[in-house]
Formats: sequence, C-alpha cells, structure tokens
Amino acid sequence: MPANRNALIRYKTIDNCLRNPYRRWTLEDLVDACSDALYEYEGIDKGISKRTVQMDIQMMRSEKLGYNAPIVVYENKYYKYEDPEYSITQTPLNEQDLKTMSEAVEVLRQFKGFSYFTEMSDIINRLEDHVASARMKTTPVIDFEKNESLKFRSALELLKIMDSALATTEQGEEKGEKL
Repeated sequence: MPANRNALIRYKTIDNCLRNPYRRWTLEDLVDACSDALYEYEGIDKGISKRTVQMDIQMMRSEKLGYNAPIVVYENKYYKYEDPEYSITQTPLNEQDLKTMSEAVEVLRQFKGFSYFTEMSDIINRLEDHVASARMKTTPVIDFEKNESLKFRSALELLKIMDSALATTEQGEEKGEKL
C-alpha cells in the first residue's frame, strides 16, 4: 500500500479532530486518533509515531498540498484551527486542478460503454457535474443525479405510469378491495 493513501487518512483524521471545538487535542491524542483510523480503514495495527503526526501537521500548514491549514498551538500543548470554520475538505479548486479534473473526466467518459465500467458511470456523471459547477463558481441548489440504467424515457412517461397506478389503486378502493 502506498504511503500516500495512509497520509491522506491521517490528514483527514487530523482535520476531523481539529474541527471538533468541544475537545482539546494534544499531540498524543492526535497520534492515537490517526493510529485508530489507520487500523479501522487499512487494518494497520502498528501505530504511528509522534514525529509522523508532527510532519503531517507541518505538511497541512504548508502550501505544498494547497491546504495552508491555520493550525495553531495554544497553552503550549493543544492543537486547533485558528479559523473554526476551516477544513481541508473545503479547499477551493484552482484553475489547474479544474483542467486536470476535466481531462480525467474526458478519459473516463471514453469507457462508458464497457461492461466493467457500468458501476462507474454514476460516479463519472457526478464528477462531471462537480467540475462544471466549480468552473462556473456556483454550487448546485438541486443535485440531479443521472441514472444511465433508468428505464423511463422521459418525465412525462414516468408521470403517465404513476397516474395509471394511482387510478388502479383508486378503482380498487372503490370496489372495497384492500391493497
């Protein structure tokens, strides 16, 4: 397993911890939380060192990953975000990120017809919608998911089917039948 995935699990765990305003987090607490997360997600039970978490915090503070996390130490031992609304998962995408994601969507879209990619079509559609909304700098008010395996051809056809089902139910009730 590449170390990158483990690092991402640790970053997300540290982020979740520091976003909790009801708990004071020491370095030891963060080490324990990261060790627990790695065991839960990857089955790694050897734990991690303090130095690893310290390096993760430094990496999250830096521009290298684009997080620039405002992690501060208070009372010489507790960690928290200076901005209580901050999260690494809320980091906006830059133009290069959007370009790369668009290219990835284009590549994935080429595999839509293949049988081993049928489960992926839903994910590709959501990713495509996310890239489009990020480019337009809007957030979707209503998230319409596309379902490639939907059997109805249009909303009108669906309404007709629902109407006939409702009429059948009403006819059954008029005759005194229980459905």
